Amino acid sequence: MATKFCMSCGGEFIASVDECPDCEVPLVDEVPADHLAPTTDPEGRPEGQIEYELHTWALESRVMLEQLLEADGIPHAWEGADLVIPASFEGRVDTMLAQVEVTTLPALDPDEPKVAYDIDDWTDEQQTMLIDALQEVGIVYEFDVEGALVVLEENEERVEAIIDGIDDDDGDEDEDGDEVGDGEDDGRGYDGPEAMDVISDLFVAADRLTHSATSPEGVLGIVDRAVDAGIMPLPFGFERKVWADIVAQVVGLRDLLEAADADDEAIEEHARVLRDTLRNFV
Repeated sequence: MATKFCMSCGGEFIASVDECPDCEVPLVDEVPADHLAPTTDPEGRPEGQIEYELHTWALESRVMLEQLLEADGIPHAWEGADLVIPASFEGRVDTMLAQVEVTTLPALDPDEPKVAYDIDDWTDEQQTMLIDALQEVGIVYEFDVEGALVVLEENEERVEAIIDGIDDDDGDEDEDGDEVGDGEDDGRGYDGPEAMDVISDLFVAADRLTHSATSPEGVLGIVDRAVDAGIMPLPFGFERKVWADIVAQVVGLRDLLEAADADDEAIEEHARVLRDTLRNFV
């Protein structure tokens, strides 16, 4: 006789039953690798189930995810190509999905110098924020066999700016209860140009430098606006980690322009990356 199973209590029921009468969660077709009981824990983590629709994934990616789930002892079941897990494991599984998805990204150049970041002691939420930010700004990354995040050395400043932005999201509060970061200037008292004017000027300047590393308008635009971008308060609608990456790119490009041995190709490439990043905001 065909049966179904409850992801929460592990109970088995006849196929005509769609919902566990005790846990009130939908039943799945396969025996769970493990089961979570009871449906809540002393820390009050969420009840129920989370379903991930992974039908667009290649079989190899789902196999890799299965191996990660098994290795970490996370209870789960497959309904066709859809993954079902207890909701209390959502953060850990989100991180695993991101690790598997990175295998579809362009690989890091094996001949280029790299830096690694140990993020084992980060929370699931922080790891997810970091991965989302790297993907959003187009920084290619990998995970090594020990689980460390690996990026090209040329992106080190950008990655560290993103990491600082994530840390700032967990920043201290001042006496008025307002969250503040670790920077020397939190933007209070800033009386410079509007944020969108700065972003627009940076976009135009970066675009000019993409076509010519010696463009006077491009050089002056980056040098002038780098100061404003570095001291202005977080623009409305920006996540702190995303804005930190933009500022790091602007400062890095300015430093290249001011270097005595500036390389035109490097300037044009950095300008292209900055322009493409800013394109989403102008």
